[in-house]
Amino acid sequence: MTHIRLFAFSLAVILLAAGCSGSSGETSLPEETAATTAPSSTTTATSTTTTTTQAATTTEPTTTTTQPTTTTEPTTTTTQSTTTTAADTPPAVVTGLTVQIGGGSGEVIPEWDRNSESDVVAYRLWYSDEPGGSKTLLDEVAHDPNSLQPPAYNTGSRIAYVDLRAQVEGKHCYQVSAADLGGNEGPRSPEVCLPVTPTTVPTGFEVGLGGGSGEVAISWNRIPDADADHYNLWYSEWPGGAKTLLATVAHDPSALTGPAYDAGGGVTMYIDFPRTLEDDRNCYELSAVDTAGHESERTGEQCSTGL
Repeated sequence: MTHIRLFAFSLAVILLAAGCSGSSGETSLPEETAATTAPSSTTTATSTTTTTTQAATTTEPTTTTTQPTTTTEPTTTTTQSTTTTAADTPPAVVTGLTVQIGGGSGEVIPEWDRNSESDVVAYRLWYSDEPGGSKTLLDEVAHDPNSLQPPAYNTGSRIAYVDLRAQVEGKHCYQVSAADLGGNEGPRSPEVCLPVTPTTVPTGFEVGLGGGSGEVAISWNRIPDADADHYNLWYSEWPGGAKTLLATVAHDPSALTGPAYDAGGGVTMYIDFPRTLEDDRNCYELSAVDTAGHESERTGEQCSTGL
């Protein structure tokens, strides 16, 4: 028995030594000691049970619950201020335009009221020869009375302009517009023309006997109108008859030619020759005409009587 134990011990030592000196390719025996009994009797082997405990990893399903999130944002109210710039409106229409004859130099004077707007700087004076005609710019006139230059001048609350033209009545027509600092021009005023002054009817109209040769002598006083041009002498054989133009006689005494002549004292004489001299048979009327062609009313009819 002792030998058997000794043998087993020796074997164990050998095996242990072999494990310690074994190469790296060999598998080491477990560090346990195996007890082996003799085959002739009961062999008790001590087995080492190695229990490997593996950590069990259990993956639990993860449930993520998303809660609705209510975010209250601060409300910002932006108030934009709107600046409205008033439109730069043009000046108002010019009022009070008048046109009249000036002095004895042939001038025509348009005159108008000043506008009340504070930004008015000038007036534009428009002109045409005929009523309703296309206007051309005659001149630009300052609004400030201290800035007026001839031929414009100040008349208090009004501005006048001297237009050196022949005084042809009904032929000088004007409009005025106002202009402001922004260059805006207002509407033009209504057209105003140099008014027509009725031509004066001649006075002193007489019809009488001429010389002994059968002529009729007609005479009249020359009219005082500065724009008088000539006279129209009208004739009918019978009283009240339709008149025909017998002659055109110059107003200027120096321009008279026969059978008309200057009788002196502002009287013009016309000799109608030859005529049959019978009472109330030769009848005449007279009218005056100005430089613009405006004709006056005719004188009353005069017939040759007492012949």
